[in-house]
Amino acid sequence: MLRKLLSHAAIYGLAAQVPRLAGILTLPVITQYLSTLDYGVAGVVTAYVVALNAVQSLGLSVVMVNSFAKHPTRYKWVWRQLHGFLSVWSVVFGFFLAAVLWWAIPAEAVEHRWLIILLQVLPVMFLGVTEFQAMFLYQLSQRPFPVALRSFAVGLTTVGLNIFTIAYLKMGYMGWFYANFFGSIVGFILYAYPFYQRERMWPIFNFRWWRIKQSLRVALPIIPHHFSFFLLDSSDKLVMDVLRVPVQRIGLYNIASSFGLYFMAASNSIVQAASPFYMQYLGQAGNPQSDRKARDLTFALQALFLVITFLLCLWLKEIFILLIRNEELRKAYPLAIIILMGYNYKPMYLGATNQLVYREFTKVLWKISTVAGVGNVLLNLLFVPIFGIQAAAFTTFAALMYMGYSGYLLKEYKQVSKVNYYPWLWLPLTILALLAAYFLVEANYFIKAALSVMTGGVGILVFLKYNKLLH
Repeated sequence: MLRKLLSHAAIYGLAAQVPRLAGILTLPVITQYLSTLDYGVAGVVTAYVVALNAVQSLGLSVVMVNSFAKHPTRYKWVWRQLHGFLSVWSVVFGFFLAAVLWWAIPAEAVEHRWLIILLQVLPVMFLGVTEFQAMFLYQLSQRPFPVALRSFAVGLTTVGLNIFTIAYLKMGYMGWFYANFFGSIVGFILYAYPFYQRERMWPIFNFRWWRIKQSLRVALPIIPHHFSFFLLDSSDKLVMDVLRVPVQRIGLYNIASSFGLYFMAASNSIVQAASPFYMQYLGQAGNPQSDRKARDLTFALQALFLVITFLLCLWLKEIFILLIRNEELRKAYPLAIIILMGYNYKPMYLGATNQLVYREFTKVLWKISTVAGVGNVLLNLLFVPIFGIQAAAFTTFAALMYMGYSGYLLKEYKQVSKVNYYPWLWLPLTILALLAAYFLVEANYFIKAALSVMTGGVGILVFLKYNKLLH
């Protein structure tokens, strides 16, 4: 089963990550023409856009997932009504996003204010709903190829335009905005034909209000939950902007956090592939082995995440030297280690929240995600003025650990869980891995090579063990 999961993850991931890998490999080219100011402007604008993205979908993804799992012959009727409602809502939301960006764009980029707003808002208003639903449809039906094709094409378009606009046209931060805009158009074109013509998922604008109200009652409690991911992943830059941290310092933090976000984006392919298997196990309520298999899947993914992030962080100084052709930006690698190791939280987070979501305990998710996100913001407001941008990295790690492990303390989780996930063994192991990577990154090559071989060997043994258990 693990081989099937990883094969699906490879289809999701390789198509998406080959262009992303190409984007990482282009860093030596484009960083010569970028400054901390460019990274700062892009980071601040992106932070506000991501913050509001949680509101755009209104949390309706949980309704889509549950209707697909529980009503496999009637889910399209539900999805098409949600499509019509979300299409109308997206236009309203777009004007709200434009107003926020007009206020939030840094003074250093005010000459491009209206152009940035148009490039950010138009895809949200007219293209976003198609991508939102099509991605879920192919993911839940275990058809990764359309998602992979779209990701590959969008990735190549974005990478190519980044090189052209930044390295050739010398457009600085505007290069990123143009590249993302045209990448969104390419993605919509690739999804539109199969989604609308083959799947017949045309929106129903004459939707039934009772269905929408019923869906929103389940979905709206998810918004704080989804918003918390912004508070964890991107709010640091927004808080720094509010605290009037110089844009150049925000840019330095942005390059460090981008490596954590690279890993998060890459790991999402594994999460996408794992979600249907979790739903399959959770749907087998009468099978006593199903809960144990869900736990074994969680343990396998957690071990995989720990091995990969530890090895990356161990060699992160060398990776920065190789990829970043800018002495000022290279100084960010210690911050990147802390942030990157924080993204080990996801498998243990999935182990708890998948059970809560499947049983529609969505009203308690805020105790995990919202508390983690708000806690991260409050800690940043308290410590960034005292300790600078370094504090934001440590608070992000702490908040991500809370996100991953606090669900196991909820009484609702304890009511539905039948096996022990041993969260209080995995948590200290993750902290030890962070400390080891942080202090050994300066070690000589021989020591780091030996540790890499040992860690890789452990990872292979764990994979073989759980592959046998899940077969």
